[in-house]
Order: sequence, then C-alpha cells, then structure tokens
Amino acid sequence: MNRSNPYFVKILHNIAFGIGSCLIMTSPVLAQTASSISAAAPLPITIEASDSLEWNQTDGTYIAKGDAYVEQGQANISASHIIANYATEGETRDITQVTATGSVTYIEGENTAKGEKLDYDLISNLYVLTGKNASVTGPKGTMTATKSITYNSADDNNRKVTAIGKAHYKNSDGRNVFGDKLVAYIGADGTLKTIDAYDNTKVITAQGTVATADELNYIASTSMANLDGNVEIIDKENIMRGARAKIDFDKEISKIISGPTGKRVTGILTP
Repeated sequence: MNRSNPYFVKILHNIAFGIGSCLIMTSPVLAQTASSISAAAPLPITIEASDSLEWNQTDGTYIAKGDAYVEQGQANISASHIIANYATEGETRDITQVTATGSVTYIEGENTAKGEKLDYDLISNLYVLTGKNASVTGPKGTMTATKSITYNSADDNNRKVTAIGKAHYKNSDGRNVFGDKLVAYIGADGTLKTIDAYDNTKVITAQGTVATADELNYIASTSMANLDGNVEIIDKENIMRGARAKIDFDKEISKIISGPTGKRVTGILTP
C-alpha cells in the first residue's frame, strides 16, 4: 500500500482500539489481550483508505474502503474493506468488533495472520480467519488451513487454535502435523502445549519419519505422539502397521500396538 498517496483519507482518534491476542500455531500467537490493552492508557488509532472513510456516530462504526489500513501500537490490519464497531455508550468508544475482507493481513508484534476474511470479537478475545490460504505465523510455528482458523485467547495461559480444512502445523523444530482438523493449545508465551489431529492425519518428524492415522495427539512437554486407528509408520524403506502407536520424537522411537480385537501388528523391515 502506498500510504503517501494524497487520496488516502486518514483520521486519528485517542481511543482504546483494543486489538489483542490472536496463534496461531501461535504458536499461533499475539502477545497481548484486548482486556490488557483496554486497561492501559488509550493509544491513538490511525485509519486509512484509498477510496472512502465513513464514521457513523449513530451506529458506532468506522468503515474504510479501498486499501484499508488500521493501526494501533504494534498491531495493524490491512484489507480491501474494514468495518470497526465501537460501543456508543461511555466516553472511550472502545472497539468491540472488527470485520476485514479482501486479502487480509493482521500483524501484532512478531505474529502475522492472513486470510480472505477476519471476524474479530474483542469482547470474547476470539477471531476467525477464513479463506483457502488462511494462516497464522509466529516465531515458534505456523498454522495453515483451507477453510478457517479460529483463535480463542479467553484463557490467556491456555489459548485454543482450531484449524479446519487440510490443516497443517509446522513447528520451529521441524516437526509437522497434518489433518482435516487440528486443535492446538498454546501458552501465553506462544509455546505449544498439545495438538490434536482428526481425519487424514499425518505427522512428520524432523528426521523424515512419516506416520499416518485416523486421529493423533501430540504432547509437547514429553515430545510424545499417540496415534489411533489404521496406523502406518514409514521410515525410509521400513513400514509398520497396526491399530495404535506411540512415537517419541526426541528419541526417534516408534512403537506399534495392537487394538482391542487383538489383530496382529505387521512390519516390513529392510536391513
């Protein structure tokens, strides 16, 4: 965006905008919550647009059209169209909802979220990204999906990131988790705690071992993954199959386990 363009419309208000914590894989992944920003001294907001900027004081909305851009402190949103709703009661006009559409990019500190649409509820500390190339990137990992990514930071120390549609989480240590649906929990500092994968799941270790299953659960504190249903583990030319499996990522140990029916596990091992 050419922000020096003379056709840009720009307003500056000394109100509490409250753009706050967001993932993915935050890790996820934004550093602050809306409540913590609202509690601090109000920061000025810059709103820009190349086509038009509307301020409806009756409805309590700001509408920016055309290369729209909103900035406050270390947080900013750019998109084709941005609507910000604020509370008309009171003196601060705190923003309660932001909707951005068209090539959306949301940046807060070291974290970046992208999608075709962003629906951000600042009251509940939850936002939803939609679009076939939705992504949330932080310093410790990246989450992508083809349908949606929901980031819920209501519990600051146990933030929940849900990705739907060919979801993929790539950790900074080289470990990858895939599934039609991924649900990750992260700490306030962006550290991954656990991640669950459902349907068409796959995990790839940093050394290249590939494991597939119907469902899997990865616990970061132990570096252990539990796989369940139609498990297959491939390590170069070696293949193991069974109903369940456990993988120790740190020690690179994979253990195949038979299911309740007692069906035998199998393996093809190449010397």
